[in-house]
Amino acid sequence: MDERLRSGLAEIEAKLDLVRRAEAEHGFGIVLEEPDELEDIPDLPEGVVEVFRLFSCLGGDYFRFRRPGKIRSRRAWEEREEDGNCPLGHPLEIGYECYGIPPDILRDIDGGAPIRLDVNDGSIYYVDPDDYIFMYKNVEVEQIDGEEFGNDIVTFFNHHVLGEGYPQLVRRVLGDRAVNERDRKGRHKDSWTRLLFQTGLLQDQALR
Repeated sequence: MDERLRSGLAEIEAKLDLVRRAEAEHGFGIVLEEPDELEDIPDLPEGVVEVFRLFSCLGGDYFRFRRPGKIRSRRAWEEREEDGNCPLGHPLEIGYECYGIPPDILRDIDGGAPIRLDVNDGSIYYVDPDDYIFMYKNVEVEQIDGEEFGNDIVTFFNHHVLGEGYPQLVRRVLGDRAVNERDRKGRHKDSWTRLLFQTGLLQDQALR
């Protein structure tokens, strides 16, 4: 692994320590589940296994990021079942938007539309569900527009989940309104945004 990715992983680990302390002190209600023991899987892009060795599930009111079941072991990866009709190839679903989904529902489902990782080049992206369904039903369509969030999973989590790029993730997946939406107490509606402000990982100007 190159030094840039190693440095990014170290930053993620330090930020997760901040998140744990802030959650323990203030109780934002975010999810941070400890990691599993994971085997190396040489077929995966660099950084995928390493990131999910830092946590198994992470998120707030708008997004939930979870270690894919397909990478829980080398055997699970080798025996994975793929949808041969998927128009995007065979991406990994590493997270889900959960905007407006009640917590009791999230006990039974991962969330709404997925954030995907291309297992060929390591890039992270989001595709609107309606566009995905259209492409699924119309095999002659070779390409659809999506939202790209970086070339590797380390940069994605370091910048778009645990850093100043988080409002951009919210805006491009959920829309402008969600970026600054407030509850009846005047607090930001998203617990993850509140936590990032508390830890200093996000500044006011990033929401503009």
